[in-house]
Amino acid sequence: MAYRVILAFVLSLLVILAYDYFFARKQQPRQQPPQKKVERIENHPKPPKIPVPQRAAKTDCGRDIIVSTSLYQATFCENGGYLKTFSLKKYREGVDPNSPPKRIILAKDAQPLSLRFLNTKLNKVSYSCSKDRLEVKRGKAQLCFIISSPSLLIKKIYTFYPDKYYFDLNIILENKGKDVFKDSLALSLANRWPQGRRYDFRGAIFFLNDRFKSLKQKKIKDGDFFVGRIKWLGLSDKYFMTTIVNKAFERASFVLKTHSEKLSCEFLTPPITLKKGEERAIPFLVYIGPKEIDRLKALGLNLDKAVNFGFFDSISKILLYVLKWFYKFTHNYGIAIIVLTFVIKILFWPLTHQSYKSMKDMQRLQPQIAKIRQRYKNDKVRMNQEIMNLYRTYKVNPMGGCLPIILQIPVFFALYYVLIYAIELRHAPFITYFPFTKKIWLADLSAKDPYYITPILMGISMVVQQKLTPSSVNPTQEKLMLFMPIFFTIIFLNFPSGLVIYWLVNNVLSIIQQVYINRRFK
Repeated sequence: MAYRVILAFVLSLLVILAYDYFFARKQQPRQQPPQKKVERIENHPKPPKIPVPQRAAKTDCGRDIIVSTSLYQATFCENGGYLKTFSLKKYREGVDPNSPPKRIILAKDAQPLSLRFLNTKLNKVSYSCSKDRLEVKRGKAQLCFIISSPSLLIKKIYTFYPDKYYFDLNIILENKGKDVFKDSLALSLANRWPQGRRYDFRGAIFFLNDRFKSLKQKKIKDGDFFVGRIKWLGLSDKYFMTTIVNKAFERASFVLKTHSEKLSCEFLTPPITLKKGEERAIPFLVYIGPKEIDRLKALGLNLDKAVNFGFFDSISKILLYVLKWFYKFTHNYGIAIIVLTFVIKILFWPLTHQSYKSMKDMQRLQPQIAKIRQRYKNDKVRMNQEIMNLYRTYKVNPMGGCLPIILQIPVFFALYYVLIYAIELRHAPFITYFPFTKKIWLADLSAKDPYYITPILMGISMVVQQKLTPSSVNPTQEKLMLFMPIFFTIIFLNFPSGLVIYWLVNNVLSIIQQVYINRRFK
């Protein structure tokens, strides 16, 4: 019974890993549906007809206005008052310290933070700005883009801080015309990402009606419409995100658009009404940066919900905090993973000890169980009764070998997702140089082992572990179990080395524990 549960667990895990490996890698170009399908929330009426804006990429964006802080450098286009580039100074494109800063905005035609009205047409569409460059070293600094027409004055005021990945965006509207102004604003984000790995995330994230939600790009239909209590919305990949925080409206809406590899979202305000001479300020907060849970949680805007590890998210975050705590002392996430593996193994030592002991007891009873099965092979009821009497006589629990394993499953999957999706492991080195050579080895725990040494050692450790573990399965199941190390090794060849190190160390500790139990219960 115990081995059947173990086999079921292993096969289930194999299916998950195999799906990640073989089917979740490439996103094929999606054919657009003939008609747009609208997703409605809370029985909202049909979404407004959103006019398609002119392609600003074909127009001159004017001067490049550069904003530089200790954390990032941003380039704004004067004519549109939108972002052109955004690069993080603390993160690099590759593991080489001399590689370029990490670029968040990759699409030349993305134009994040571009602003437009749904119905109003302005004679003058270009903004003006009095500055060419802004260095933010102390305190806060502002950048103001202005459009002044006979009917409407528009100001986009950006407020930057020296050590923050977020900045404020305050949109000020003033009705200078004779008539009442009434229209809705659309504030957009857009991006496209390079081809990532099989299990990477790229898509839309948002906090709607007090719940975090995410949609992978391949699952988004062009024109998907959402409405409700929108706290924030944005675009995200595996490690970084661009988000707009709504600070002005209790309820609003947004629409998602996808074209080939490009994904965009537009935040749509409710209708804004301004009487003659009336002015209104519409505040937003914009976060463009890493998905660091501590930094996001400190903002108090539920942006930390964007760091989501799936079904066992709560357990995953506990393990992440423990891993980061170990890092404070080790200054090496590879060593921190090993220490965490030791701690988890110690905590589960009594359970795994009981599991191994139960399997050992079951193995000793196999000859007697075989005799009972042979004697009562034509009477299943009597056979089961005799086997249960045998268990009671020797005080053996047939489920004793599988229950401890079941209790460990949530911890395993929680740690599995932490080691794959935590930004702390991005470009985190373990052993920088391969022994006796000058070649880099395990310089990035979020990337695969370039020489496949750790996956092969992991596969060997699985074979050794199986040889030491008491077997009570039939020959067919036993042969199937022998193929597991081969399958796991193949799948783990391209998995992050941090995850492989965890699995390898856990197997080694299990081997040590099994040797101890085998010697004690001979």
